Amino acid sequence: MLDLFKPRWRHRDADVRAQAATALNPDQDGEVLARLARDDDSPRVRAAAAAALLDLTLLDQLIAGDAEATVRDAASERIMALLAGTVDGAPAAETRLRLIRHTDNPRVLTHVARHSPDAASRDAALAAIREPASLYDLALHGKDAATRLAAAERLEDDDLLRQLGREGRDKKVVRLARDRLKAHQREQTEQARRAEEREQALDALEHLAAHSADPLFAARFGQLEQRWAAVAEGADGPQAERATKALEQARARLEEARREEQRDAARAAAREERQAALDTLRALMRDLTGDTWDHQLGELRSAVGTQERRWQAAAEDAPGDDDQELAFRSQLDEWRRLIALAEAARDHDDPEQRQALAEQWPRRVPAPSSLAELTAAPAPAEQPQAQEARAPSRERSRHQGLVVALRRELQRGNLKHANRLWLKAEAVLAEEDDAWLARQLERHSERREELRDWHAFAAQPKKEALCERMEALIDQDMDPAERASAIQALHDEWRALMSSDQDQDQALWERFKAASDRAYEPCRAHFQELDAQRADNLRRRRALCQQLADFVAGENWDRADWQAVWEIRRRAPQEWKEASPVRFTDGRDLQKRFSALLSEIDEHLDRAWQEAERQRAVLLDRARALSEQDDAHDAARQARELQKEWRAAPWLPPARHRRWQKDFRGLMDAIFGARQAASQARDEAWQAQRDRATSLLEDGERRLGEDLAALDDAALAALIGELEALDHGALERGQQRRKQQLLDTLRRRRADLPRWRRWRDAERRLAAAPDGEADDDDGALAVALEALAGVDSPEHARAERMAWQLEQLPRAMKSAGYAPLEEALKLVEQRDAEAPLDPALRQRMAVALAALEPGGGENDRG
Repeated sequence: MLDLFKPRWRHRDADVRAQAATALNPDQDGEVLARLARDDDSPRVRAAAAAALLDLTLLDQLIAGDAEATVRDAASERIMALLAGTVDGAPAAETRLRLIRHTDNPRVLTHVARHSPDAASRDAALAAIREPASLYDLALHGKDAATRLAAAERLEDDDLLRQLGREGRDKKVVRLARDRLKAHQREQTEQARRAEEREQALDALEHLAAHSADPLFAARFGQLEQRWAAVAEGADGPQAERATKALEQARARLEEARREEQRDAARAAAREERQAALDTLRALMRDLTGDTWDHQLGELRSAVGTQERRWQAAAEDAPGDDDQELAFRSQLDEWRRLIALAEAARDHDDPEQRQALAEQWPRRVPAPSSLAELTAAPAPAEQPQAQEARAPSRERSRHQGLVVALRRELQRGNLKHANRLWLKAEAVLAEEDDAWLARQLERHSERREELRDWHAFAAQPKKEALCERMEALIDQDMDPAERASAIQALHDEWRALMSSDQDQDQALWERFKAASDRAYEPCRAHFQELDAQRADNLRRRRALCQQLADFVAGENWDRADWQAVWEIRRRAPQEWKEASPVRFTDGRDLQKRFSALLSEIDEHLDRAWQEAERQRAVLLDRARALSEQDDAHDAARQARELQKEWRAAPWLPPARHRRWQKDFRGLMDAIFGARQAASQARDEAWQAQRDRATSLLEDGERRLGEDLAALDDAALAALIGELEALDHGALERGQQRRKQQLLDTLRRRRADLPRWRRWRDAERRLAAAPDGEADDDDGALAVALEALAGVDSPEHARAERMAWQLEQLPRAMKSAGYAPLEEALKLVEQRDAEAPLDPALRQRMAVALAALEPGGGENDRG
């Protein structure tokens, strides 16, 4: 029997087996599916079988043990569909609820919450979800309004709430998202206000604790202690710790330096932690490969979530600056978008691998019998005219032409043809009384007799030799086919020697014929076997025709498996050709029936392929529209979805599919190439930012090395503005750190510049005073400067210093902005620059002013 209709899941081609697995009934063909999922050599077949299984235990085994990611993914997708109850054969509702409550897989829970037709299953899955991204996805794409609203109520992330308020599909969801976002913002504003008051109180305590104790220290400490007690409620752990440290430092000055270092270290650690979280996200982005997306998507999602929590924890301890916050949020949003795209793309095979498999598909397709037939070339255009022109001449001289032909053959010595023409002329004379024709025959009779005599003389030995050769074949041991060929060759030679005068050749012919019959006897059995073979081939062809007729009559052409139909159409002519030879007369009607059946199949195939090509044409038009979009990244995202639709389009044979695939692939390459070009342009813009940053940083660092006297306020302001305008997220890690340090230093230098110039003028004012005797006012000025600078006074001036401090105490307590440097500069500027100054007092004043230099000590802090 023919093997044309064996089960397709046993086909030698993996693609055919995979498609057959998708068509199997899980209830009836469960064992076949299990065998294919466990044991088939092809990962594609195992994945197709896993996608149809109902056995959860076997699916778990495939997820845990199969070496191919595509098989594991297919098994995972199948388990999700079974738990969601969206496929036939899914477990009962109670069983699914129990399984859902015992899983913590966010992907499975999200799938069930989105796709399960059972409300109880959706609610159970939604209650178990914790991830903000999953809640946002459900709030946007949940199966019903209740699910979307419930997901929105549990969403806490402000960025996702803001995005949901813009993109939500339900008014209630949009309103809820906006209300929750406003509530969060109000709460954050209030928290920020309280946090700012706490920070201000803490800053004041820390600032006081950073100074050496002076006469005003105790009074200011009491005020700040009361102020902190009023705002301490609601302070977090780090803030309370800072306050405790500041109070302890105020009470124990010996711990001052060590505790200051601890606070600096804590702030630096928080900054480094935030920077490390941002750098980790960027490092993950740099190290991405296609294999990472295929096999480590879960690890990537976990790593990104860890860095987000790491950032949030560091921000709670010490909030970062705006540029750093913007860079981190931008990087985090990019990761979320990439992970969402990877999850969408993972459900399906890589389009390049599918094309490579299609290229390896067998392409041998025999041509239909109608193409093998050669049509006769049409006669030249002038031939009919020539024949038409000659026709009247032949009609006028019909017998003359016969005589001309006879004469030509006689002249050439072609007795065989001449005899035929002679017999034809005699037949004409028998019907007509043509004296001219009779005379012509009489004229040429002598030449004919001469040729007959010569032919008898020359052909006789040859015919005798042919008889001898035929007689020799009788006893020769030869293959039947070879013997038949040799007999046929001798007959051909005999016919070449015939003269159309059978009377002359009869005796030899009988001898030749008798020998031929005896020599052919051994061939009869061989050709009888050939006849039996032809009969068997004829039976096989009838069986093939019946199979095709049953197939055509029984196939549901509205839901046909067109690849299987095409395979049958391709193999049927091969089977037909293998069942050969057959007698032409016996197989002529059968050949017509076979051709008619193939033509009927071809009609169905043509209609199916026209519809498949129509759908591909629509997809190509959409692909062309995407290739013309301005937003390359959005076009690439939509192109991935279009690729899924292209892969799901109805099947076409390789030869017809290849043309469409070439155009579609070209458009896809153009779309993804545009996205790559856009990314490259963005990278180039970032590189330009980095190069400009390098130049600005080098310029700023060079300025820091200059003397304060050489600095220009306008130049510093311009440099600070240029540094602030740099895109922080586009800079490298080292550049970001250098930029922030440089900005902090430049801002302090610029803020200190006016005071430093006043300080420098005061120093010059004292140095330029002429030498003279000591004056009481100058002595009081020296004591005041020493007290303000916090430097020691001589023993003889300590009483005067104490008196001055007590005198200044009430004004210092009333003035919240009391600044030692400012007071010292006012005192020096009030002194007459031309008045003589005692050198010893000048030296004491110079020491005190040096201690108050802006940017060079702590006494300039207000």
